[in-house]
Amino acid sequence: MTIVSLNFLAFLLGAVACFHLPPPEWRPGLLFPATCLVFLVLVSPSAAGVAALLGFFAMVWLLLEMAIRNPGRHALAGVLAAVLLGFGWLKGYEFLRFLPLSSAVPATIGLSYILIRSIQLVFDSVETPPARLNPVTVFSFLMAWPCLVSGPIQRYQDFERQLAGMTTFRLGREVVLRAMERIIRGYFFVCVMGDATRGLWLGLKAIAFDGPHPLALGVSQAAFLFHLFFDFAGYTEIVIGAGYLFGLTLPENFNQPFRARSFLEFWNRWHMTMSGFFKTYVFNPAALALTRITPSPAWTIVCATAAFFATFFLVGLWHGTTWAFVICGLMLGLGASVNYAYTTRLRAVLGRTRYDRLTSRLLYIAPATAFAFTYLCLSITPLWMTVDELSATLGRYGPAGLVLAEGVLFLVLLVTIPWWLKQDRAKRRPLWLSCTLMGAQLAAIQLYGFLFPATGGQFFYEQF
Repeated sequence: MTIVSLNFLAFLLGAVACFHLPPPEWRPGLLFPATCLVFLVLVSPSAAGVAALLGFFAMVWLLLEMAIRNPGRHALAGVLAAVLLGFGWLKGYEFLRFLPLSSAVPATIGLSYILIRSIQLVFDSVETPPARLNPVTVFSFLMAWPCLVSGPIQRYQDFERQLAGMTTFRLGREVVLRAMERIIRGYFFVCVMGDATRGLWLGLKAIAFDGPHPLALGVSQAAFLFHLFFDFAGYTEIVIGAGYLFGLTLPENFNQPFRARSFLEFWNRWHMTMSGFFKTYVFNPAALALTRITPSPAWTIVCATAAFFATFFLVGLWHGTTWAFVICGLMLGLGASVNYAYTTRLRAVLGRTRYDRLTSRLLYIAPATAFAFTYLCLSITPLWMTVDELSATLGRYGPAGLVLAEGVLFLVLLVTIPWWLKQDRAKRRPLWLSCTLMGAQLAAIQLYGFLFPATGGQFFYEQF
């Protein structure tokens, strides 16, 4: 079952009925956990995959109990190491193939997002030990079906409060309309915009692989980024809208990322819940630890730059298990650290007033933004190329051909950036306009499906 299939719609309608028909007091402790378990079974590739995820939950629960009962840095470090090792074994990282039975691990889905929620829960529970952790609540949080496959990443404290509020939640007209608006928009993003950009990306990829065609290679990188946006943003719209029907208000994951003017600003607008997690639980502790080692103010920028590199390297590594994702992490880390060091140094040299004046001019904004997106498109190439394909591309094009391909992409972006920076999110629409737009999107989905029958159906971010 995929998120855009009729099976998912059937699951959603059945879950809504089973959630709202019985007594409301059954919702937090029985009905919602049951829907999570059913969804897990439906989306998992095998029964062994379900068992693996349930085993990972049991391990996290036991380690969480140990961490709460034995507070301290050493216990916390041991618990986190055990969680990460169990995750790495189940995920099947290539550099952990030496672990016992690594070749027999079943395929799972959603494990990377379960890991993030597990780490957040361990950290917060150790820092502020709760009076009691309910295993059913923890299961519902880690396996919450709207967030299972690809987020968004919700904090345990917010989820626990909303879970308790399910007993008084009522399904009114406004809630249903708001849910329908986001679900339909999500399906339009995935089924129409996502599929169209997917076809463009794959077509350009085939041309770029067929021979040295710098134009095709450069533009294919941008086409992939747009495909990734519509695919992932569409999924997020669907699950946020579906969550409304159960009294869940999931955090937003996107804030107009294509209006970003730098590499770091893009990641503050794209997959914001993941960026927030890595900032809170990786960057801040890393920067603090490095600052304590070298407390001199002269080393502050160096420490922050190193923390940015380490954080974004882990972001790339978190996305996949092969060596290609190690390359992706190195490139993301390089982009983030150089971006931070450059802007910090430029502000120090020019002063805040002259820096603000410079960075507000279009003659600076356009090339700087084009360069940032060109490097971004290049750095996420390992998400859709294997190591062998990367090596073959480098051999086919050579350094000069690659520079030419990125130069072509830079020029395309330089021309279009002044236009898309002017675009802004629409304000709250009146009811009649929202209903009209939903009808137009549904018609577009039907027409597109008739003219161009979908050849895929697999949500791209599921592989991460």
